[in-house]
Amino acid sequence: MFSINEQKAIELGESGEKAVREQNEYDALQYVEYLREFGEELLSADFETDLKRVAISLRNIGNKAVQKNFGSVASGAVEVVDSLAGSLVEKGYSNALWSFSKAAQEIGKGAAQAEMPETAENAVKALEKIGRGAVEKRMEVVTLWTTMSLEEIGYLAGKKQLEDLSNSAKDARERVIQFSEDSGFIPREQIVKYPQLISQTLSEFSDLQNLQPANEEFTEEEFFEEEAEEEPETEASGKEK
Repeated sequence: MFSINEQKAIELGESGEKAVREQNEYDALQYVEYLREFGEELLSADFETDLKRVAISLRNIGNKAVQKNFGSVASGAVEVVDSLAGSLVEKGYSNALWSFSKAAQEIGKGAAQAEMPETAENAVKALEKIGRGAVEKRMEVVTLWTTMSLEEIGYLAGKKQLEDLSNSAKDARERVIQFSEDSGFIPREQIVKYPQLISQTLSEFSDLQNLQPANEEFTEEEFFEEEAEEEPETEASGKEK
């Protein structure tokens, strides 16, 4: 069962997706803005769990907009992700921030593949901001995820011969890695190995059950969720020492 706040976020997201399908740019942008306002309300009330559903709705609207080549709406969704992420960093909400990083990742990857460089560039900027914030707050999972996401966008942009975008993503990733090392947090070697570990885990997991295709809508019930839920406890215990 979803909470009242989660249900509201879902309904706003579904309405935004419908507006995109109907090519209604004004309404789609309005629902993106409603999600921003709702996210700010949840932040003020310290409802971290409900904020994850806001991230999913923004991600779904953004991805649908990419599919329809609706650049203004896709970029708008990423901009809201970027805007809310800053406050999530300040509050130290690692679980919610991880959801927002996944939203930026998915929209950015889709935009790179659809050759929508402006939207993808916005996603790169959001991911770098999230990554640097994660380093500052010692959020290991989010830091690793954002660097992997930037690498993916850079790779996809390169395949589409979007050299400026590819270089931008690679440079952003390098800045996050360097910031992590300079801060005495996660070493470069561990960050570089992370995508390989994820790939290996997916391969092993797929032997046990069928996985959803990567382009289907994600939910917070993914098998990575357990790792993310444990992250704040690790951080908290580190602070107590």
